[in-house]
Amino acid sequence: MVNIDLTAIAQAPPFSFLPAQKMDELRQHFSEEKAARNEVRFIRGKTKVTSLWVVAEGSAEIYYEKDGEKTLRRILSEGDCFGGISILLNRARAVRTMKITEDTTFYILPAAIFLELCEEFEDFKEFFTNTFGKKMLDRSYAEMISRQVEPTERTSPFFQQRIYSIHNPILLSCPAAMSIRDAAGKMTEENTGYLLVQNGQGNFQGIITDEDLRKRVVATDFSKDATVSEIMSTPLITLPEDAQLFEAYLLMVQKGISHLPVSNDNGDISGMLNYRRIITEQSRSSYFLIQEINHASSPDQLENIHSRLPGLLFEPIKNGAQPETLTSLITKVADAVLEKIVGFAVDKAGPPPCRFAFVVMGSEGRNEQTLKTDQDNAIIYEDPEDEDQRELASRYFLDLAADICGWLDQAGFDFCDGNNMAQNPDWCQPLSVWKDYFARWIDAETPEVLLYSSIFFDFRWAWGARELTAELSDFLYASLDKWTGFFFKYMAENALNIRPPLGFFRNIVVQSKGEQKDTFDIKRAMMPIIDFARLYALKHTIRETNTLERLEKIRDKRVLTKEEYEDIVQSYQYLMNLRFIRQITAIAEEGGRADNFINPTNLTRIDQTMLKEIFKRIEGIQQKMSMDFTGRTY
Repeated sequence: MVNIDLTAIAQAPPFSFLPAQKMDELRQHFSEEKAARNEVRFIRGKTKVTSLWVVAEGSAEIYYEKDGEKTLRRILSEGDCFGGISILLNRARAVRTMKITEDTTFYILPAAIFLELCEEFEDFKEFFTNTFGKKMLDRSYAEMISRQVEPTERTSPFFQQRIYSIHNPILLSCPAAMSIRDAAGKMTEENTGYLLVQNGQGNFQGIITDEDLRKRVVATDFSKDATVSEIMSTPLITLPEDAQLFEAYLLMVQKGISHLPVSNDNGDISGMLNYRRIITEQSRSSYFLIQEINHASSPDQLENIHSRLPGLLFEPIKNGAQPETLTSLITKVADAVLEKIVGFAVDKAGPPPCRFAFVVMGSEGRNEQTLKTDQDNAIIYEDPEDEDQRELASRYFLDLAADICGWLDQAGFDFCDGNNMAQNPDWCQPLSVWKDYFARWIDAETPEVLLYSSIFFDFRWAWGARELTAELSDFLYASLDKWTGFFFKYMAENALNIRPPLGFFRNIVVQSKGEQKDTFDIKRAMMPIIDFARLYALKHTIRETNTLERLEKIRDKRVLTKEEYEDIVQSYQYLMNLRFIRQITAIAEEGGRADNFINPTNLTRIDQTMLKEIFKRIEGIQQKMSMDFTGRTY
């Protein structure tokens, strides 16, 4: 048996995070492996990684390679690890190629033991995942999907651009001896998220960012009178300014950094690339699609325009755009299409007999549409003066609604399976009828009466006379304000019927048969959060319809603590992230239509653990909702 000396690696992360006793126990699980110079031991995406490899002596190079060109190169030396991210986040497939640069000795630890360490020691695991648990929820989800995103032929022209096309050549810096307090003040003055740190010779030796201030100073009560050199990140991670944006993006994701200094041909720092700038520049391509919509001269020119959205969102989703950014972009496109189509329909039908408003509901009303969406809309029009006018208005607006809904379907916004559309006579009515609908829902005698009405409480104006929508909203909240019945109790009971898919033994519950066998519906899994936000918004006269905006207002009214608010928001964003990933995967990789069905076995162990944790949190907010509105434990 080879004598394994762990003294050196025990003194450096991640093994320095483990107790000495644990290191003694690990000795029996390590084995030694030797590799010869120039040997390619792992190939990115192909070689299975069954152990954590730790360099004991020697060195190896890891890199991506495409068309014979190596990128994201890094030299592993004594104490460095290979394979941890592959095991945790990439289904045990190598995330980079590893080539031995000199005869090297490795200590290897079986994956099963490595995973046990990750389960037992949070700091050890976070060395590889960067963040986990609550911290992971608060990050962009780019890390979660970067394992699936490689520089392939699918890479868009935007990502094939060189860094110099969008980087900022104006550099902001401070001396290494400047106090943290003064540096923070300068960052505020300059409205910047970073400062490069210069040594006495004027050379850049490190960087501090707003994230460094939060994590290394604020969170730890580190002295603000200390110098920036004590908290700066050094040495600088850089890329040449003629590297592709994709390389920059992937490096920033891998390293978990938000600012990347770029260098010129002489190796001097020549500019700064901001992670958000990449996402912002890419998302601007939506402008051209909206311009195309605005210039359409007939409904035929908008045919299947919705099918352009996946291509528009493919890169932002890969780049880690926040879900509210994605849903906002989809909403802008959907609203532009709707505005144009209603205009076409009015032109065809002639002047309306009275004022009207076209309203949207459900996910569109909440500004939360995804790539899998259908129509939820209605028409509210002024009350006619007599029976003849009533008949005329009814015919006109039903014909108008038929054109609008039909052309929206033609544009790719599917008909609603529940027929919650303006072309349904029930949802194309004068204002007085709409007031009567809401009065009846508010005075409902049983929860069943409210069962299918929840989406109507998310309505927002989309086209026409805003004052009609405003009057209906005023009526709704005035009615709720003086209400003494069981409306909120019944709404809560209906919401509590949708439980997170978590089994008795804390396993994720999936469908047992049918077309979606072995999957769970992530849209349904998110509904308790949406229902929670809607119910408390109605209770506290919060008129916003967007879930995140509602939650913020609910927090402001002190109904939620800061911690509860952050938990709910982070859970919602994580689920929405997964939902977008599933939809883009169904389209781009499976060649199908967007759907909301996720097979848990296709997720990593960490993703599965995260989902279970989120579902437990959802059970917690449902418990709160049950106590607040029904007086019973959930």
